[in-house]
This record gives sequence, C-alpha cells and structure tokens, in this order.
Amino acid sequence: MAAAAYTRRKQPLASISVNRHSLLGRVIWTLTAGIVCISCAGTQTSHVSASDDKSEDSETAEQTSSTTIPPDCATMLPNTAKVGLLITVLVNEPTHASEMVAAGTVNGFGMVGAQRSDVDEAIAEVTADAPLPPIVAVDEEGGEVQRLKWSAGVIPSAAEMAEGTPEEAASVFSDHAAAMAEMGVNINYAPVADLDGGAGMDTRTYGDDPARVSEFVSAIMEAQEAQAVTPVVKHWPGLRTATEDPHDGLTTLAPIDQLRQTDLIPFQAAIDAGATAMMVTHAVVPGLTGEDEPASLSRAAITDELRGRQGFDGLIITDALGMDAITDTTSQAQAAVRAVAAGADIVLVTGSDDADEAHELLEEALESGELDTAQVEDSIRRVLGLKGIEGECFDLVSTFAAASRAPESGVTTTEGFDGDSGVTTTTS
Repeated sequence: MAAAAYTRRKQPLASISVNRHSLLGRVIWTLTAGIVCISCAGTQTSHVSASDDKSEDSETAEQTSSTTIPPDCATMLPNTAKVGLLITVLVNEPTHASEMVAAGTVNGFGMVGAQRSDVDEAIAEVTADAPLPPIVAVDEEGGEVQRLKWSAGVIPSAAEMAEGTPEEAASVFSDHAAAMAEMGVNINYAPVADLDGGAGMDTRTYGDDPARVSEFVSAIMEAQEAQAVTPVVKHWPGLRTATEDPHDGLTTLAPIDQLRQTDLIPFQAAIDAGATAMMVTHAVVPGLTGEDEPASLSRAAITDELRGRQGFDGLIITDALGMDAITDTTSQAQAAVRAVAAGADIVLVTGSDDADEAHELLEEALESGELDTAQVEDSIRRVLGLKGIEGECFDLVSTFAAASRAPESGVTTTEGFDGDSGVTTTTS
C-alpha cells in the first residue's frame, strides 16, 4: 500500500471494514471468529434474560433480549500487532525499516540524517507491502534541521522565518509540506514551540515572546495539515530553561509553576488550535516529575499535566529514546515500556535492533498486565485514527494471523551505515 494514500483526509482503507453478510465477509468472519474471541479483550457482550414472571399482574411468560457491543480494531488485533502500533523506528534510510514495516512490528519509520535525492523511491518500496498504512516521518524544521533538503528543497530556519510574519512562514511550510506529501511523507516532527534560549536550540525557535511564538506555531501547524502532513508540535514542555541538550544527557528545566506561566503557553495555544500530535522531551521538571525522571517517561507529566491539566486528547509521542538523556541510565526498550505506561501513544526507538527489543518487552508487559490493556487500546485507537482506520478490521486480523503461522515470521535487522543495525543519528 503506497504511503501517499495515507491521510486522514482521503477515503481511509475502504476495504478495512468487511461486510460480514457478503460472501467474502462470511468467509473472513468464519476464519477469524476464533481469533477475535481470543484477542478482543476489550469486547463487552451482555445477555439479558427474563424468566417466567409468576406474579398475578404479569402478562408475559418469558422475555429475552440480547445486546452486543461490537469490537473495534484496537481490541481485535493480536498483541503483537497492538504493540507494533506503538513503535516508530528511526533509521538512516527507509530500507533499514523494510522488514519491520512489512511484518507490522512497527507502525512505520522516521528518517534521520540527510536523505538522498531519490528517497521517494525508497519510501515507495518500503511501504508497498505494509499490512496497514505506515507512518513515514521526518524532522523538517528548516535551517540546520532538514532531512529532505536534497529532495524537497531548503527552507529557512525558525529564527530567519521569525523575522517575517506567521503568514509568510505558513506559506513556506505549505509549499514544503506539499513536496513532502508528494514523496510519501505523512508526518513532520515540527514546528518547534520552545521559547528561545535552551541548550542546543540555537536558530530553531521563533523567539522568546510566548504570544508571538504561538502565532507562528499555530500557523505552521495548520499549513502542514492542509497538505495532508501531520505536524508534531515539540518539545513539550519546552527546553528554554534546559542547561544541557537531551542528546548529550538528562537536563533539568525550571519548576512546573514557572513553565505554566511562560513555556507552556505556545503548547496550550497549539492544543486550542486543534493540534493532532505533541512530542514530549527528555527533561526533569521540578514539582512535576520524579527525581531524575524525564517528562517523556513520567505519568505525572504525560497523563496528569499534558492530558489532564492542558486537555490534550491527541497523539503523544516521545522524543527519540536513543538520546543520551535516556540511554545513560536505561535501555531504549525499557524506556519504551515506561513511556507507554506513563501514557505515551508512540515511542520513537533509534535503530531496528532496539526497536525489535522494544517490541518484545512491550508485548511481554502487555501480556503480563504491567501495561494497562484499556490504556494501550486507547493509544492504539489514536494511532489507527491517524491512519484513517475505525471500527472493525477483520482483514487485518486475518493478515496478522497468517503472518504468525508463517514458517519464518520473525523480524530480522539490517545493518546501518556503520554497522549499528540501521541508524547513526537521532531525531531532534
């Protein structure tokens, strides 16, 4: 399935919901009924039966009624597929994600590092055999952070665009997003909503005035949405007060009460403007997260603050778990479990080896009860919604069932540029 077909604005996967009264539907229903019964942990079925009423006023000897709440795709899929929808693998080039995308053990891939001019051909090749529309993501902020400058063209940095108007910046991103969509890219990890001043941010911000930054973020976000590219607003809750770049180690921000007065304003504006997705950074927040606990792995940050206090009901994505802020103290796979438990919907895992390990640990955590099934299924609904999938998905259940019976259904990895199994740099 070509990645270019992946958009919430086009007719999503017309064949994904099968009419069970058709011949094909009856066949699929018969083949998958047993699977559905096992995997649909969230399905609720109740039968209400009234026995004979012996009272003198009763006019009915027996009454029986039945009510069934049908399953949806989030409850129907086997655990291996559910867990795959929580993981985006970050790779140096699309082909390093080929086998994981085809197996459905990741929801797609993000490209890091400069991509070649004909990257669109590689994207088409990798996404052709995916069991459902895959995420194809990049960091296209402008300036120093551009993965597609050789294929989609060069755009100014945030600092340069901030010298103009939000409308002018939106026009730049509209044209650039159209070029990205043409290539098969459907998610951009931008715009940056951080205020000026954080370590490693340099020219990546739109200034230090929360109101003006809010205008740029909202305008750029809407411009990309209009071109069928989902923007991911980052790096919540803002790195303005960071003394160290999360790429290099764990940093501590200003206390949450201070962030609410300044840094969180552009993020709240984006939420109010209908943001689809938000990226959470690896930074400790005094008064909110635990000691040495980054926001990306904190339930107090993700579920209580971002979802609860700020009211964000969209997709929550971690920043790359391959950064030193995470890997200095734990593995990416272990961090992935912690992030999902905290309420993240998607974890960004650097490299196919680590993504494979993260899939294994997440599946074990889901089956053991370490991860809450209802919460995971809510996350899966958000990811499926991004892919345009709602309701039942009997054909997907059949696809994954067939894959599990294949003689060689395991996932193998491919070596990256320097033998690191798929990646040499991380997202920003």
